Amino acid sequence: MSITDFSQTPADQAPGWIKKYLDPSEKLVFHARFHPATLLEPVSVFVLGLVATSYADLAVRSSSGRGREVLVLVWVLWAAWALSTIWDYKTLTGFYKGSAVTRLFAFLVTAGLIALFGYVGKTRGVGAALWFALLLYTLWVFLQVLLYLSHYMVLTNKRLIVVEGIVNREVKSLPLGKLSDMIYQRTAMGHALGYGTFDLQAPGASVNLGRLKYVSKPDNTYLQVSHLLWAASGPPDPKKIRLDGQIGGAGEGSKPINLSGQMDG
Repeated sequence: MSITDFSQTPADQAPGWIKKYLDPSEKLVFHARFHPATLLEPVSVFVLGLVATSYADLAVRSSSGRGREVLVLVWVLWAAWALSTIWDYKTLTGFYKGSAVTRLFAFLVTAGLIALFGYVGKTRGVGAALWFALLLYTLWVFLQVLLYLSHYMVLTNKRLIVVEGIVNREVKSLPLGKLSDMIYQRTAMGHALGYGTFDLQAPGASVNLGRLKYVSKPDNTYLQVSHLLWAASGPPDPKKIRLDGQIGGAGEGSKPINLSGQMDG
């Protein structure tokens, strides 16, 4: 079992892309990308979509039959799964239950997609429409890979920073003094692959990072944050004190005294 390193690096010695976000008085504890398991579902859906689309394309080109219907149904189920990885169903239904503007936007997007796939299917064939849908999902997966490569967690002795974004970079930071508690969770899959989830409790903070999923090296991260939160809150270092004076006034019967010791400061 490895021993956690609690050493800290001065801000001026941090990597260049991190240094520009740090105050000179800060010290870097660690920085890391989030765990690649965040790409597990999109990549898995893409691989299964490649298989489903290949067989569905062959099916729609062949004569009719139960096998063809089954393969097309499998592709439709895959398309529903792919759509749910982009937007969960709560988000999708929210478009149709929201304001008049969001409902209009959802209607126009739906009509546009139906018209686009209908045009591709009419001019290029149904198989081409299936491949076109897979192409759109592939572009989304590629975007997720780029987002993963630009998604970092940075911990300093003063705050927790999350950096994300490709073109529009967003830097969110939570001062450790605002962090009142932290819930650390690891599922069975998280234990197997090596990631965890942190639910940060920061009431009253202007920026709340909330739940951080797919945190890499979670045990080390938990120990590092705990060390900064609670190790520094122990008893203060004692300070030396010295008292000098006299007993009995300033006459001949007075006696000088000299006291020295320590007190918590």
